[in-house]
Formats: sequence, C-alpha cells, structure tokens
Amino acid sequence: MCDFGLVLGLAAGAAQAAGEASIASDKQRAAVTNYNLQQAANQREFIVNTNAALKDGYQAQLEGDRAKSTAVASGAGMTGSTAGLRVAEQSRQTALSIANAKDQMDGARANYIMTGKSQQIQAQSTVNALKPNPMSTLTDIATSGLKNYGAFQ
Repeated sequence: MCDFGLVLGLAAGAAQAAGEASIASDKQRAAVTNYNLQQAANQREFIVNTNAALKDGYQAQLEGDRAKSTAVASGAGMTGSTAGLRVAEQSRQTALSIANAKDQMDGARANYIMTGKSQQIQAQSTVNALKPNPMSTLTDIATSGLKNYGAFQ
C-alpha cells in the first residue's frame, strides 16, 4: 500500500513545479515581447538615421548643382583659371558632403545590426536563464514527497 504522506508530498511538489514552470513561461514570453519592442525601436531609429543621411546627400548634390549653375550663368569673372577653380572647389565640397552622408548611412546600418544582435543575445540569455532545470524540478518533487513520507501512520 502506498503511503498517503508520500502521495501528498509528491502532488504538492508537482503542483509547485507546474506553477514555477508557468511563471517561467510567462517571464520568457515577456522577455521575447520586450525584445520585439526594442527591435521595433531599433528599426525606427535606423530608418530615421538612413533617411536623414539620404536627405543630407541629396541636399549636398542640390547645393553643388546650384553653385555650378550660378557660376556658369553669371559669367562674371569666369575667364581664366578662377572659374575652373571655383567649379572644382564646389565639386570637391559636394563630393565630401555626399561621402559624409554615405558614412552616416554606414554608421546607421552598423548601429542597427550591432544593436539588434546585442538585443537578440540579451533576450536569448534571459529566456535561457528563466528555463526551469528538469533535474532540479524532479529533485524538488521527489524531496517534497519524501518530506511527508510516514507522516500519516
């Protein structure tokens, strides 16, 4: 015949383990949800930074084109080496501004990737830490049963 205290202890241990597993599962879902929210914010920041860089590059191109067309249209003092130097300097400034905009885009892309990877590792670490250990759970259930063994004799 089975000892009633042992059965009650095992049942109590199993109930406790089920409760802990349920809580761990809820915390894991919360960690994944938090990761998804962080990733959405990361994507938004990437889009904002990329769009800003594109606008800066486009603005630089427009300014360069406008300066060249102004120099050509004015015609004043555009004879000799000065005109070519002005256009060349404006071209250099335009190229530099566009290169800076490309650097901003590369920086935004690198930040997006590295932040996303960091958030992914952090979320996975949290999920793994919350996972109940099967051996510990089994041991807890068994010891709960043994604690009450012979209590109802």
